[in-house]
Amino acid sequence: MRRSLLRVSAIVVLCALASACARGRIYTHVTEPLVTNFQETPVGSRAESSDVRSFRYYVEVDWNENAIGQIAKDNGLEEVYYADLETLSVLGIWTQRWVNVVGK
Repeated sequence: MRRSLLRVSAIVVLCALASACARGRIYTHVTEPLVTNFQETPVGSRAESSDVRSFRYYVEVDWNENAIGQIAKDNGLEEVYYADLETLSVLGIWTQRWVNVVGK
């Protein structure tokens, strides 16, 4: 009886962990476009990026900047064709966001 209770408990815990992973509550890494109109967008010759890091535990602390114009200016891009937002999150406590800018 005790062994079967332990097995059922282990199965329940594993199912809960698998469900949390599938829903992205433990770890997520997603890239999405910041602009969705690509009809007239040329192919870029350079790609640059910058990131913002965030730590949240009762208080949220952010550092760095990821403004598209500032990334272009800092890296000598004269034209910006498009930008993507890449987000990494671990347990909802640590989040890092990259803005990837493509242009010439």
